[in-house]
Amino acid sequence: MARLQAREARVLSLAWVRLPAPTGQREAYWVAFWLLLPATVGLIVFTFAPLGYALWISLHDYQLLSGQLTWIGSANYVRLLSDPGVLKSLVVSGLYTLISVAAQVIVGLALALLVKDHVRGLGFFRTAYFLPVVASFVVMATIWKFLYAESGLFNAILLTVGLPVNMLVFLGGVQAIPADLYESAGLDGAGPVQRFMYITLPLLKRVLLFVVVMTSIESFKLFTPVYVMTTGGPQDSTNAVVFQIFRTGFRYYELGYAAAMSFLLLVVVMLLMWFQFRALRTDVEY
Repeated sequence: MARLQAREARVLSLAWVRLPAPTGQREAYWVAFWLLLPATVGLIVFTFAPLGYALWISLHDYQLLSGQLTWIGSANYVRLLSDPGVLKSLVVSGLYTLISVAAQVIVGLALALLVKDHVRGLGFFRTAYFLPVVASFVVMATIWKFLYAESGLFNAILLTVGLPVNMLVFLGGVQAIPADLYESAGLDGAGPVQRFMYITLPLLKRVLLFVVVMTSIESFKLFTPVYVMTTGGPQDSTNAVVFQIFRTGFRYYELGYAAAMSFLLLVVVMLLMWFQFRALRTDVEY
């Protein structure tokens, strides 16, 4: 009886012993480690470390020319709440984002629906739509600056910068929708508008969420056209928040205040993303 109890005790104790991983599995772990190491180091060095340093600077009065660093706590953030220039730049960026996202989503989806079928020359049109993506933003802004100065008719074209990418994303989503859903709806007498409203749009919600979020982030990062074309004028009517951060930090040399503005922008964008995820979430599968 005692021998049986001792054997049961040894068996139970084995459950707590962690057996070494097979040699092949250990090699796979090391391969994954070395493959992930460069990206992880780059992420820490070039993203998280500068972000932490920027947060530290935002709590100081940091004068760029003298290099003087004085601890002031949350004074920069308190100053933000009463600075009309910051609030106006947020309004300008918000208005630009609203117009830009609406235009790019509507026109991008429309272009995707137009080229989704297998028509002659489809590859050429897809390439033509995507060409502006590989062009330099500075070059495009400079060209449109001259066009604007000569005729004043093409300023709205700047809103279409993100259309090629969005069109391709929407095109992938539209082509992934099963064709038999449209055939069944057509047999039931549904017209093009009904098929779009009750099939295409609901099944594109996840793609739409991705496009809206990415376009909103890119729109809030507006800087190059403002810097090249208007420098924030006239009378700060085009002074986007990123340009305001740049001007505060590298023209007025208030790096601490500029860093605080950057974190304010981060909070605004995160709140916007939270609202977009809440508004566009879906459980529809196909």
